[in-house]
Amino acid sequence: MKFGLFQSVQLPEPKQQVRYYQDALEQVLRAEQLGYHSVWVTEHHFSRHGIVSATLSFLAYLAGVTKTMRLGTGVAVLPFHNPIQLAEQAATVDLLSGGRLDFGIGRGFQWGEFHKLNIPMDEASRRFEESMDVVIKAWTSEEPFDHAGEFWTFNDMTVHPRPVQNPYPPVWVAAASPTSVERVAHHDWNLLIGQGEPFTQVGEQVEIYRTALGEAGWHYDPGRVVAARPMYTAATEEQARRDTEAPFMWFKQTGQEVGAPPENRVELLPEEFWAYRTRFSRDVTFNYDEMFENVALFGDPDQVADHIQILRDSGVENLIFFINYGGIENRKVLDSLELFAKEVMPRFAD
Repeated sequence: MKFGLFQSVQLPEPKQQVRYYQDALEQVLRAEQLGYHSVWVTEHHFSRHGIVSATLSFLAYLAGVTKTMRLGTGVAVLPFHNPIQLAEQAATVDLLSGGRLDFGIGRGFQWGEFHKLNIPMDEASRRFEESMDVVIKAWTSEEPFDHAGEFWTFNDMTVHPRPVQNPYPPVWVAAASPTSVERVAHHDWNLLIGQGEPFTQVGEQVEIYRTALGEAGWHYDPGRVVAARPMYTAATEEQARRDTEAPFMWFKQTGQEVGAPPENRVELLPEEFWAYRTRFSRDVTFNYDEMFENVALFGDPDQVADHIQILRDSGVENLIFFINYGGIENRKVLDSLELFAKEVMPRFAD
C-alpha cells in the first residue's frame, strides 16, 4: 500500500497563522524522510476551517523543498478558477517538481464560498465540466485553439509551460454519491474518496467505480483510487482519544462557518480555541465515538492497522492521512507520523 498526507491548515488560534503553516511544512518534510509517498493540499476560502487558499502556490514551494513525494491538489475547486490560469499554474508545479503533480479536482460543496464569490451553486457542475475541458485542451493542443462556452471564452490560445508528465498529470476527481462516482468513471478519471464516509461506504464507492469503468470500456486497477482518512496513531487508545477529540471536533464544527446557509448554520465557535476546548462537549451532529469506530484511523497501532485492513479489503491501496486538524499540537502529529511509519506501515509493505 501507499500512504501519504492530506494536508490542511486550520486557524483555531487567530494570531498563529505563521506557526500553523510552519508546522504543516515541518510535517511534510518529516513525512518524506519517513517514507510517505505523497502530500495532497486542500483548497478553502474565507474561514478558519482551512486557510490554504492558494494551493498551487503552496505546492510550488513544496516542489523546491521535497525530492520524492508526489504533490497533489486535494482538491482544486474548478468553478472558482480561470481554467487557463489554473492550467498554467498546475503545469508550472509539474515542471518544477520534475513531474510529481497529481491534479485533484472537484466542483466544490461549501455554500459560503460560492456565496461570497457570487457563483450560483447550481452552476457548479456545468462550470466544472467546461473548465476541465479547457484545461485538457490547454495541456494537449498542438495548435492554438479557440473556446466559446457558457462561462468562458478564449481566443487563439496557447499555454506555456506544458506539463512534464505525458500527456498530462494524473487527474483525480473527488466524488461521493453513486451518480458522481459513475460520472468520474465515464470520463476515465481517477477517483478521490473524501475523509468523511464510513468504512463500509468506501467499499460501496469502490465497487460502483469499478463497475462503471468496466461498463464504459475503461481499465480498473486499485491504484486508480485514493481515499482520505483522519489519522492519529498513539501508544494507547486512551491517548489517541485524549489527543484528538477536541481538535477534531473543532475542525468538524468549523466547517459550518462556510458550509451551510445562515438558516442552517450552527452557532460559530469562539475565537479562542482553548476556551472552546475547556467547555467542549459532544455534538449530536458530529458524534466523535461514531467517527472513531467507523470513519477515522485513530487508536493504537493495532487498531489503526485493523481499520486500514478493512479499507484494503474494500479495494483501497492508496491512503492519504488528514493529520493536523483543529490545531492539534505539532509534536504530537510528528510522533504519530513516526509511530505509524515504524509500527503500521511495514505491515502493508508490498
